[in-house]
Amino acid sequence: MKEELLHHVWKTKRFDLDDLRTVDGETISIKNFGLHNHNAGPDFLDARVQIDTKLWAGHIEIHINASDWKKHLHHHDEAYNNVILHVVYNNDKPIANENGQQLPTLELKERIPEKYLSDYRRLTQSLNWVPCAQQLPQLDQKKWPFFFERVLVSRLMKKKERIDALLQKTKNDWEEVLYRLLLRYMGLKVNGAAFETLADHLPYALLKKQVESVEEKESILLGQAGILEAKDDYTTHLAALYKHQKNKFSLLPMTGVEWKFSRLRPANFPSVRMAQIATLYHATPKLFNAFIHSDSVTAIEKILDVTASPYWDQHYLPGKESAATRKKKIGQTTKQVLIINAVIPLIFAYGITLQDEALKEKALDLFSALPPEKNNILSRWKEHGVKAQSAAQSQALIELKTDYCDNYNCLNCQIGQQIIFS
Repeated sequence: MKEELLHHVWKTKRFDLDDLRTVDGETISIKNFGLHNHNAGPDFLDARVQIDTKLWAGHIEIHINASDWKKHLHHHDEAYNNVILHVVYNNDKPIANENGQQLPTLELKERIPEKYLSDYRRLTQSLNWVPCAQQLPQLDQKKWPFFFERVLVSRLMKKKERIDALLQKTKNDWEEVLYRLLLRYMGLKVNGAAFETLADHLPYALLKKQVESVEEKESILLGQAGILEAKDDYTTHLAALYKHQKNKFSLLPMTGVEWKFSRLRPANFPSVRMAQIATLYHATPKLFNAFIHSDSVTAIEKILDVTASPYWDQHYLPGKESAATRKKKIGQTTKQVLIINAVIPLIFAYGITLQDEALKEKALDLFSALPPEKNNILSRWKEHGVKAQSAAQSQALIELKTDYCDNYNCLNCQIGQQIIFS
C-alpha cells in the first residue's frame, strides 16, 4: 500500500464514517477534513475535528503505520506540533509529538473495503502497456469525454508554462514566441532542437527586417543555419545577399553540423522547411495577429497553405538539383502538427493572459474540429478499445498515457477511480 491511497480515501471520504473513535475510544466528529498539502509539512492543513466535547483546529497527518511518525522524524519537527489527529491504516505503536503529547489516532484498517486495496495494488503493480489494460473492455466509456477535456486542459497548461518561459526570454513578444514554436515543430523530433538553435541565431525581429523579397528571407535563414553554399546561380545570389546581411548585423551563424538529413523524407529536409518558413513569413508577416483572429481550422490552414519559392521545385538541398519536379507545399500533416503544438496552445495561453474566456474556448473548439492524430500511442490505445474522435481526444490520450499511466497516477484518473472504487 502507498500513502497516496490513504490520502485519496481521506480526501474523498471513501471510508466508513459511522461512529468514528480514536484508538483510545474517544468519539470523533470531523467538521473539516482539511486542505491537501502537496508541499513539506502535514498532509492536510487547517482541519477542524471535535474529539469528545472539545473542538480542535489544526492539521492532520496520515501514515500507513503509526510508527511511520518516528521513521519520518516528525517527533523532532516543530511543523508537526499542531497535528490534531493522526490517521493511520495500522495503529502499531502509540505516538507523541515533539512536546511529548500523545496524539489522538484514528485507525482505518477496518473502515476501508478490501476491494479498494486489492484493485489499487493490482493497478500499481501492473506491467501492461497501461495499468488498466485488462479492465478497459468492461468499463463504461460514456463519461470519459468529460474527463478527457480536463486532461486536455491540463496538457495545455503545461504547454502554457513553456510559452511563459519563452515570453520571459523574449520580453513578452508574442510574435517572437510564435516564430520560435513554429520553427521548433517544423523540425519535428529529428531537427526540432536545431531549429530552436536557429531561432536563437536568427530572432524574428531580424527576420522581419528582410521585407523586399522571399529570397532575402531564404538567404538569412539558410545562412544563419550554416547550410548555404554558392553552388549555382540561385545559391550564389542568396550567398551574396547573406554576406551583406551578415556584415550589416554582425551575424554569427550556426556551424551546420547540427542538422540531420539521414532517415528523413526529402520533403522534411530542414532546407525545405526553411524555404517554406521564408514564404510563410513573407506572405503573412504578422502571423500571431492573423492566428488570433482566425475563427476556424480552415482559416488557420489557409494561412499555412504556402509553397516554397520556384527554385525549390527541383531542389531539396541548396545547389543540388533533384531528378523530379515537385512543388514544396506545407503538407496537411505538417499543418496539423503546427496547429496542435504551436497555434492552439498560443491562443489558449493568450486567452489566459488576457483573462479572455472566449479565446480559451476557441482553442478547445479548434482542437475538437481537428481530426485525431496518428502515432504509436494512439494506435496502442485503439488496440485497447479506446479510439480518439478528434485532436482534442488524441491529445488527451497522449497526456493520459505519458502523465497518468506511465506514472501509475491511477488515483487521479477517472478511469482508475472507476476501477478501484466502483
